Amino acid sequence: MKMITIEFCAGNVRENQKVWEVFEKVPGVELIDYGCLGYCGNCYSEAFAIVEGRLINAETSESLIKKITQKLNEDN
Repeated sequence: MKMITIEFCAGNVRENQKVWEVFEKVPGVELIDYGCLGYCGNCYSEAFAIVEGRLINAETSESLIKKITQKLNEDN
C-alpha cells in the first residue's frame, strides 16, 4: 500500500484540527504539520491541506474532509 502524505499549515489550525483527527486514524496516511506552507492567503480565508503535493481547499473543515477523502479514493 502506498503511503499518502497530507501536509498542514500550523497557522490554519482552527480548521485543520478536525481534519487531522479524521485522517490520523486512516491507515497508509502520513500527516505532517509545518509552521508555514506559504499559502498565507488560503490560510487566512479557508481550510486547506496539501495532498501528495496538490493544494486541496474548501470553505469548511467538513468540506475539506470530503474533498481529501475523494482524492484518496481516486488515487487508490
